[in-house]
Amino acid sequence: MKKEDVLPLSVRNLRRIWEAKKLEMQFTQTGAAKELDWSQGAISHYLNNITEMGPSAIVKLANFLDVDPTEIDPSIVSKLPHVRKIKVTKKTSDLTSPAKSHIYDRDDIAHIYVAIDKEISIQGTDRVIPSQHDGFKGVLKLCKQSKYTHNHLVAVRLKTETHLRVYLKTDSPPAAKVHTLWAVMSVTYLKLTPRTARGTALPMQYRI
Repeated sequence: MKKEDVLPLSVRNLRRIWEAKKLEMQFTQTGAAKELDWSQGAISHYLNNITEMGPSAIVKLANFLDVDPTEIDPSIVSKLPHVRKIKVTKKTSDLTSPAKSHIYDRDDIAHIYVAIDKEISIQGTDRVIPSQHDGFKGVLKLCKQSKYTHNHLVAVRLKTETHLRVYLKTDSPPAAKVHTLWAVMSVTYLKLTPRTARGTALPMQYRI
């Protein structure tokens, strides 16, 4: 085993997080291997710097340990292809009030990311879009309807309102009442990082 002070930062971070989470989450290396679909030897090799951690391994470990991947490797964003830093600019409860967070995303189609700060009802149905899921915060990924036609939902700001409403695409309100209409590309639940804070945020796996 290599001395701690000569190990790469990502390995030192992984060891520290692993030990802390092992107590918090009450898992064993055997259980972790089963959950990750890896051998115990593979985990040991990462922890002891025998096998170098690539971006996919870091993201998989981060999801298992419930941490941001940058907490393991702060430079991981630069290693992921086609990733760009995007501001989450609005909040669903008030589109005139700016949000102050960001995410990293690989898709450059979307024009606006909106934080779901309150539960949203899908108009005309009994369905809702929750503001959080398993501790992760929701973000609507929106674009102009002309740029994305495979959507089932639309996000609408009516002329007399400042908050966002969500409708089934087939039940969109009359154009005369609409201030702005976007296609809903996805509802993603992730860890949001304030732009003033250290670290970054990457999209997590759960989606509606």
